[in-house]
Amino acid sequence: MKKLSVKNFLSKLFRKKAAAPAPAPAARVNPPGVTLHQDAGSADVVFTNLVLHGPDGAPLVDYGSFTMQPGDRVMIAGPAGCGKSAALAAMRNAWLLGGSGEITVPPEIRFVPQEEYFPDRNLRGIVCAPDNPDKFTREQVVQALTDAGLGDFVDAMDDVTKRGEYWKNTLSGGQKNKVGFAGIFLHAAETKVLIVDEITAALDAKSETELYPRLLERMKHGIVISVAHHSTLAPQHNVFAKVADGKVTYTRTPDTKPAPANTNQAPPKVA
Repeated sequence: MKKLSVKNFLSKLFRKKAAAPAPAPAARVNPPGVTLHQDAGSADVVFTNLVLHGPDGAPLVDYGSFTMQPGDRVMIAGPAGCGKSAALAAMRNAWLLGGSGEITVPPEIRFVPQEEYFPDRNLRGIVCAPDNPDKFTREQVVQALTDAGLGDFVDAMDDVTKRGEYWKNTLSGGQKNKVGFAGIFLHAAETKVLIVDEITAALDAKSETELYPRLLERMKHGIVISVAHHSTLAPQHNVFAKVADGKVTYTRTPDTKPAPANTNQAPPKVA
């Protein structure tokens, strides 16, 4: 039996391994996505054939085609889990479950969720977020907190020992909503599109009656898109987006901009 040198043995072994083709990597199929355009020259929000998918990859809600313009106060309503907030995420390029169609927005968008985000900053920094606190004067922040009904916390807003987790665990649900309002008031002048998701959910009726109209007044130059269940807020909006059975029906009140020809003109109802 012919003996193989170590050199010859390794040579044959490597030739055999090289001859066997490596298995092809599994093809990665990404879900189709929504095309998001940021148009710095526009103040409109435009949905074009917008359909968003759910976790199973099937269409979740068809937003269709619709244009919102400065001065519009849009209320999105529908049952829980119907996809009310899906387009709000897609407008921020945060919808990861796929879809189709296009969204065009200006880059100056501010999103305020029901549960305000508390970064690791003092209260002044939280209200200024995501900007550096140095962008605003102390007087501007004091005014924003006062206008939001948080004047009692002005003395503590610069305390560096009281940071995000402290405020998150200290403030009540209604006060957390008010922190969101304070941030809106502070940034309103530079915001073209304001998206608020159940921002009055934890407010008492008096605070809601005072703060929400104040928000709309500060944003009269732009677009406000609100997800809300409180029917008391409906009269303060002129565009209603009703989500039902996987589709969105848009309705404008008669005394505002005309709706597209294919828009259902039934009287607005709030879920």
